[in-house]
Amino acid sequence: MKVNQQTADAREPDAPRTPRGEARRSALLEAAHDVFLEQGYEGASIEEIVRRVGGSKASLYAYFGSKQGLFWEVVGDATEQFLTELALPTQADAELEKTLNTIGLRFLRGFLDPAGCRMFRTLIAESQRFPELAQRFFERGPQRVRQALGNYLRLQQDAGRLDCADPEMAASQFLELVKGPPHARVMLSMEPFLPNFDPAQHVAGAVRLFLYGCARRP
Repeated sequence: MKVNQQTADAREPDAPRTPRGEARRSALLEAAHDVFLEQGYEGASIEEIVRRVGGSKASLYAYFGSKQGLFWEVVGDATEQFLTELALPTQADAELEKTLNTIGLRFLRGFLDPAGCRMFRTLIAESQRFPELAQRFFERGPQRVRQALGNYLRLQQDAGRLDCADPEMAASQFLELVKGPPHARVMLSMEPFLPNFDPAQHVAGAVRLFLYGCARRP
C-alpha cells in the first residue's frame, strides 16, 4: 500500500473548524504522536489513538483522512517545531563563528532529542513502503534547513566573510560535520557522546574545521 499527497491530504468536507474542533484536532495529534512513538507506525492503531482522546474514529478521519495522513501531520508538526527552534538567521552579522556555534548547538540539540530520534527511526522504517511521505519529509525538513542556512552563508559571502563556490552545498557540509558520529550513535540507541565529553566542544571543532579547514597557513 502506498501513500501519495492526495491521500495524505484527504479530508472530509465537514471537518470542524471551531475552536473546540481545533482543540480536539490538537489532542488527536498529541495522542497520535505518543502512540506512534510507543508502538511504531505498523503497531499503532486508530482505535488506540481515539481511545486516549475520546470520541469516534469519524472525527479523526474528518481531520486527517487516513492513518497515513495522520502520521504525516505528526511528522510535519515535529518538523515545523524543529525549524522554529533552530531559528536560522536571515541577515549577515559580524560574528560569523559565534553564530555558527549557536546554530550548531541548536541543530545538535534538536536532532539528538530522544522523541525526535524515535520518530525519525519510525519514518526511516516506513520510507520504503511510503516513499512519497519520505520525500515530502525531506523537502519540508532537511532541504529547508539546508536552503535557509545556505542563504545565510550566501549573505556572509556577499559581505566578504566567506569564500565558497556553492553556499547551499557548504551548508550541507557544515551540518554533516555537526551531526557526525553523535547522530550515528544515537540512531543505534547509544549515547551520542562518551562520558564527560562536552557537546559544545564537538560543535566548536566542527565550526573551526568548516571555517578554517586543515590547511597549513603561513
